Amino acid sequence: MSTLSFPKLAAAAALLALAAGWQAAAAPRGIEPFGAGTWPALQASLTKPALVVFSSTSCGNCPAVMQQLSAELRRRRIDATLVAVVTDMAPGEDDVHLLRQAHYRVAERLFAFDGQAAALRHAVNPGWRGATPYVGLLVPGQSVRWVTGAPSSAELDAWAAARR
Repeated sequence: MSTLSFPKLAAAAALLALAAGWQAAAAPRGIEPFGAGTWPALQASLTKPALVVFSSTSCGNCPAVMQQLSAELRRRRIDATLVAVVTDMAPGEDDVHLLRQAHYRVAERLFAFDGQAAALRHAVNPGWRGATPYVGLLVPGQSVRWVTGAPSSAELDAWAAARR
């Protein structure tokens, strides 16, 4: 067994605590229902910018987009909320499974559609036909910018500039 000096051990413990704190602060604690009034309520409650990723369990690109956006927020040091909304599972259907998915753990909040999917999509954006990932780039008091798939660097730059 190797020995570590106290300073190295303390530094390692500090890094672990920092990493654990980041995950604890970001990881959702449960699945919130996304009903007919959730989208306007979510927008009205924003006190800082947000990225909202509408995802589905069958979406092959959604995990990578969630991870990419989380990494971009850290890399750019942007204080923003990352939200995930699962469009093809209802709250209580398999919450344990959803909460175990690494790509949902990077979100601060995790919602699941609670109602008719087509009606909920229409309430979010009447032009959205259900493709996922569908990303809303939100800045309090401004119109939502919508992206199907991963936002480009230019789209993230424009969103970051608009938040100031």
